[in-house]
Amino acid sequence: MKFFTMMICSAAALTFSLSSCKKDNNGDNPDETQADRWVTVSGALMQDEPGDGDGGTMIYSLSAADAKNPNISVNVFDNGMHVKSSRTARLQASADGNSIYNIQYTGDDGGNFNKYLVKGGKNFTIDGAEVQTKDYVTTSPRWVKAAEGIGVAVNVAAVTSVYEGTSPNFVFKHRRGTASILSLDLNNPKILTTTNFPLAMSAEDEAAGYNIGRLDAPVINKAGNKVFIGAQVSKVNPARFTIAANGTPTFTADNATRTGSKTLVLDYPSLTNPKIITSTQAVGNTNGYRSTMLYVGTDGNVYQASHGEGVGKGGSKILRISATTNDYDNSYVLNLDQALSVSDSYIETWRYVGDGIGYVIYSLVNSAGTRTGGYIARVDLNAKTATKVSIPGEATLSFNQYQNIAVNGDDVMIVVTPIGQDGNIYIFNRKTGAMTVGAKLINKAGNRYIGVY
Repeated sequence: MKFFTMMICSAAALTFSLSSCKKDNNGDNPDETQADRWVTVSGALMQDEPGDGDGGTMIYSLSAADAKNPNISVNVFDNGMHVKSSRTARLQASADGNSIYNIQYTGDDGGNFNKYLVKGGKNFTIDGAEVQTKDYVTTSPRWVKAAEGIGVAVNVAAVTSVYEGTSPNFVFKHRRGTASILSLDLNNPKILTTTNFPLAMSAEDEAAGYNIGRLDAPVINKAGNKVFIGAQVSKVNPARFTIAANGTPTFTADNATRTGSKTLVLDYPSLTNPKIITSTQAVGNTNGYRSTMLYVGTDGNVYQASHGEGVGKGGSKILRISATTNDYDNSYVLNLDQALSVSDSYIETWRYVGDGIGYVIYSLVNSAGTRTGGYIARVDLNAKTATKVSIPGEATLSFNQYQNIAVNGDDVMIVVTPIGQDGNIYIFNRKTGAMTVGAKLINKAGNRYIGVY
């Protein structure tokens, strides 16, 4: 049975809706609108502090038509299903909305992958085998749907400084971790390919103390022969260290100095020939936070958001990786600060929605280095422009846990709720930019809505 909060569909409507939701859509085709497809909203439960989102994740589905209806109310926390995960689930979805995917993050079942079939309301049924990935990418992998039907999970472990000499005359050599990566068949759940290797940077970067400490947000290119993975870069000062009681040095963090934004590139599907490419247009990290940062554009190039670069040093940028060279196109950059006439923007997440248009969720970094507010902008990647859209209470919103923006034809859907307060699904027309208010989202103290699929 198909459930909606505070309403019951007629038998005729139910039959029509279920049959419509069975349609196949094998790609993210924004021109194909499914009026009666499932739309799933997700909410994160408070654990210790309001908005921390670490108490687990709830999901609830409704039809696309109801998602756009402001007279419909949804309460994912009272009426939804608890997704398997000891902390915030990292959810992904098929393009047609019929399947939800999750790899459990941390805990006894960390690393377990499940595929859920969306049945309406709180009804989600596991489809296929539960796949254990922890032996390859640990119990806390980071992952996204890298292409329709394919997931890529990643992890960086055992980041260690290598040095020569004896105390107190240590000589820093480099700092590296080990990258572990696997690909998943999302349609028929199983592991496809695994790999691991030392995550080395260029000799110049390593000598300066840089290392990659986290990978995330993979995407497979249009040709299907490369996978690009965002990176978080850290730095130590090779000349400064403290010496522990056992005589080993700990090199001092030095993140005030930055190198160009990085992306790890591998051959696909073999996951071989790792290469790190470097942007000359940005220095921000590109790994994201529980959300996708890279998208294949209509033109075949890959567009990637980079985070802000530090207080007073510039905000977020959208970069381009060439479909021809599989390297950064350093002639291209969309500078969000310049496009919006703001200072120190920080992209929390974004979504490419077709024809060179994207929707960006961002905050602003204040003088103390704290991200404040929650804002939405429509960006034109071809014109390199951005237009802010106004939403209620934006100066006090927080999107730092946000995971997914949904696209259905010309409808771009974003859930907007203050922590512990009610909100709505907002719908933006991807061609005109027009905004309408959709279903009401009922919240509970300390909780937040974090995505729509």
